Amino acid sequence: MKTILAVLLVFSALSFSQFTPDNLPGSIQIYQSSGGFMQTKSIILNEPAGNYYIPNPSAVSFTDNNSAIRWSFIDPIAIGDRCAASSNGLYQAVGWALNTERISLYNNLSSTPLWEYSTNPNTGINNVAVSDTGGYIVSGSYHNILVFSRSSAVPVFDFNLETALPDTGVAGPVDITGDGNFIIACASRQDSSWIFGFNRTSTNWVWRYRVGQTNNTGGAGIQGVKMSGNDSVVIVNTYLGFYVFKTYTGQLLFQGTVNPISNSGTQFPQAISGNGDLIATINYSGNLRVYQWNGSTYNFLWQHSESGQWMTAVDISFDGSLVSCGTLNFLGGSNYDGKVKLLRSTSSTPVWTYSGCGDQVTCVSFSKDGRILAASTYGDLGNVNNDLLVFKTSVLAPAPIFAVNSPGSFFWCSASANGSTIITSGKKVHARTFGNGGEAYNIFIDTADVPLSIGNQSSIPEEYRLHQNYPNPFNPSTQIRYDLLKDGFVNISVFDVLGRKVSTLADEFQRSGKYSVVFNAEGLSSGVYYYKIISGDFKDTKKLILIK
Repeated sequence: MKTILAVLLVFSALSFSQFTPDNLPGSIQIYQSSGGFMQTKSIILNEPAGNYYIPNPSAVSFTDNNSAIRWSFIDPIAIGDRCAASSNGLYQAVGWALNTERISLYNNLSSTPLWEYSTNPNTGINNVAVSDTGGYIVSGSYHNILVFSRSSAVPVFDFNLETALPDTGVAGPVDITGDGNFIIACASRQDSSWIFGFNRTSTNWVWRYRVGQTNNTGGAGIQGVKMSGNDSVVIVNTYLGFYVFKTYTGQLLFQGTVNPISNSGTQFPQAISGNGDLIATINYSGNLRVYQWNGSTYNFLWQHSESGQWMTAVDISFDGSLVSCGTLNFLGGSNYDGKVKLLRSTSSTPVWTYSGCGDQVTCVSFSKDGRILAASTYGDLGNVNNDLLVFKTSVLAPAPIFAVNSPGSFFWCSASANGSTIITSGKKVHARTFGNGGEAYNIFIDTADVPLSIGNQSSIPEEYRLHQNYPNPFNPSTQIRYDLLKDGFVNISVFDVLGRKVSTLADEFQRSGKYSVVFNAEGLSSGVYYYKIISGDFKDTKKLILIK
């Protein structure tokens, strides 16, 4: 095996010799599991202007994990503030800011963008989100809320805050439904902000809601927008307050404060489960708080605290079984550390805690199946610690299966549905160091040997099954559960009595396990409908009744 690796490293080094001597030298470290042990490998390479190549997974062979960097990109002056991966893992959007402000769309084949769109030079952050297939990309960029199709950098939707609103504001965080047809966006201001719901085909908002300052601390600027995995509800937060709306109607379901005890809020987005039944909030007092929907409101379940530190990132797995959070720990003077924690949603006691991140954990992102967890960090000033960490959630110990130690700091990360693609972006030099430049990495994660996550281990089905929806009759939403005996492609669709399809609830590859989806019948008439599942040779149909 050592011989194979040596030959491959020599081959890789030769492949870099095509670059000219004028290019700056650089190095990258990647960490992979080989023979059950973590191993590190430094690749010395020449960095062409703004771009360098790192071998794809087929170029390097490892014993039990073929995870690798597909490509990476170094921008000389701009910073990669935000990024997002499509659910199918084929497309990634990166919002670049500070200099040469733009939105870039990539695929897995190359660091050369499919297209780029230049945004206003006054843009502070180019917020981005991507539909499930990568068919549509939405951005909140200075005074514009923009939507693009995958095929073109010409916006198919452009809501201009300067012309549409008398008090303007700045376009802040955004999100888009899986099918790309509905957008949640905002006009963010310190005194008050607007939250909007748009159909992609019209710049006339479907709904809007105004939020003000909870008090004078932190202002009313929007810090985060996050839809549930089934797109039925969305959680939006300011520095101190959070709000849960029905996505398509704007009905306010719940509002609260991220920190009921003090005015220590957050500048990070909050988390929500796939069906919206669970939400998690974080704050700068070091508290992670979890709530559960009981049919009429969200009840507080538990709190986990990191005393005297900051909670700086949070995510909930699609099935709601797992919660992850990241921290910034103050060690005194200019010394910092960060932790990544994994918890079951039923307990405030962590399953494990990974320490030694060197500085702030900026983002945590579960794959949709909950088996992969990615965490981006600043890393330490000495550049010893890793900046990106990838974990299997099934492992009851905090051992990354893959890690990247980049030259700078990562500000964001996003995992595809099955965890095989991770996009991460940030700054070319450490976040606490003055200097320009940004970075983006596209990473392949080998999930072939990844078992069920710890949240699902007790839920391995013995057979295929489509359960009866609950409640039934219903208005306007109902939950549909189903069990998959084997991995495979799954389609769940809803039809009216004439056999016309009215909704697609699932249309993707899924691992074996127990799942649930929510059917929201807003806009449909009362009556009898049928939902059908197809997965391999398994087919089943059941009846549901909508009464309004």
